[in-house]
Amino acid sequence: MPELRVELEKFIVDVMDGYCSGTGMCRTKLANQILGEWAHQKHHESIVILRVAGGNPDRSEKKL
Repeated sequence: MPELRVELEKFIVDVMDGYCSGTGMCRTKLANQILGEWAHQKHHESIVILRVAGGNPDRSEKKL
């Protein structure tokens, strides 16, 4: 599995750690859950945009 290293604001880590302490979930699982939901939403949005705007970016650029 790929690894992602990031620097986060202390507040974000504190909230994550508090949540993890309360639920027994580890940081990695929580980050995967949060980012997975975000990625699925962005993927869905991109599919909808392509369906509505058309799947050929070259065609839409020529209209500008």
